[in-house]
Amino acid sequence: MDHLDSLRAFVAVAESAGFAAGARKLGVSAPAITRAVAALEARLGAQLLQRSTRSVRLTEVGERFLDDCRRILAELAEAEASAGGAHAAPQG
Repeated sequence: MDHLDSLRAFVAVAESAGFAAGARKLGVSAPAITRAVAALEARLGAQLLQRSTRSVRLTEVGERFLDDCRRILAELAEAEASAGGAHAAPQG
């Protein structure tokens, strides 16, 4: 997974409150999501999720990072839509 995919994986896990549910949401395997989030945490040097056998919860750092990830991914989607729309509408 690339960097943006890791962000998407983290957001899916956080919003779904679980790795399996996050994986289903993105249509990938649970181990792939687990590896992506672990790699993201290693890259950041911070624990984003508190894991137990029954639940997954955001840490304080994870809560702040989730807000940033949502904003970044929304801005990216907006930029892509804007760029795609620029070619679809007649100009001139």
